[in-house]
Amino acid sequence: MSSRSEKLLDLPDGRTLAYDDGGITSSSVIVIFLTGLLSVGTVGRRLSPALRTKGAHYIAPTLPGYGNTSPPSSGTPYSTAIAKDMSALLTHLHPDALDLELYISGGSFGTVPAQMLYGAPFEVFPQGRYIRGMLLLGAFPPFVQDKETGFDYTRSMTWRDYISVGPPSRFIPFRMLQHLAKLVIQSKLTSKDKSEAFIRQFLFDKMGEEEKKMYQAWRNKTGYEEGQLAREMAESNRKSVEKTWEGFLSTPQVLNSDWGWGVQLGGLDEEHTVGRKVLIVAGTEDDATTVEWGRYLASKYPNSRLKTFSGGHIVAMFHMDEIWADFFAD
Repeated sequence: MSSRSEKLLDLPDGRTLAYDDGGITSSSVIVIFLTGLLSVGTVGRRLSPALRTKGAHYIAPTLPGYGNTSPPSSGTPYSTAIAKDMSALLTHLHPDALDLELYISGGSFGTVPAQMLYGAPFEVFPQGRYIRGMLLLGAFPPFVQDKETGFDYTRSMTWRDYISVGPPSRFIPFRMLQHLAKLVIQSKLTSKDKSEAFIRQFLFDKMGEEEKKMYQAWRNKTGYEEGQLAREMAESNRKSVEKTWEGFLSTPQVLNSDWGWGVQLGGLDEEHTVGRKVLIVAGTEDDATTVEWGRYLASKYPNSRLKTFSGGHIVAMFHMDEIWADFFAD
């Protein structure tokens, strides 16, 4: 996962935003993709045919507190920081645009800032007026207990996630749980070999036979060699924490925040819903971002639907051509 195409933007508040972009950079059709934990933004080695057909400008920012992107300024809520950062980035890349066609997307933890942008007040994220859709891969919901529907975000959590980002993480002081997790993960990222072993254990070794066949078909289609994807993901892990661990350490705080527009879904006004569509993608065997979470989100966002694949946390990656084509279909 080369960083040769990474660009740096000086933000108005004195911070730095790292990003990669590709496709047709002059296009008024813009796709922002926000990546997950312990990773940096990258376009990758190929754009999906659907993105090329759409003539999109594809932008992959690195989230605050990872890689070369600065953490939010002290006292600034994460939702405000991400909205202002993306507004500054779009103004920088498309300064004269008056009528954009904007699509917000994200994977895993990146679905949280994606949803923050989707519902952000227009005075904070002016380009939100141009949003036409949102794509969520392995999505997180707001961390709420919805009495009306009976939804409890903790119900389908593994014990690992319940402790690390659920209720205990909110009440144990000084981010002790996060610092303990950092020590464990840090020890697994001390070399390329250890980083690759960590990724394989966490993602690839969990694949069932059906998902392994999907992975093989995807490799045949894209030309990826055996182990290449794990190597790229491991490199992204290492790059994401070269300067700071603040992005990782702040994860529970971000997940348990109000997202800038209130954690109760279903209450967005017409300006944030009319003329927009939402596609949520979930892996049926994903124990990190579960199908139950996906169903809840699909029930709450207007003009939304859920698409599932048999597999775990990264199964959507092996179907991205299909997913993008489905997302852009009228």
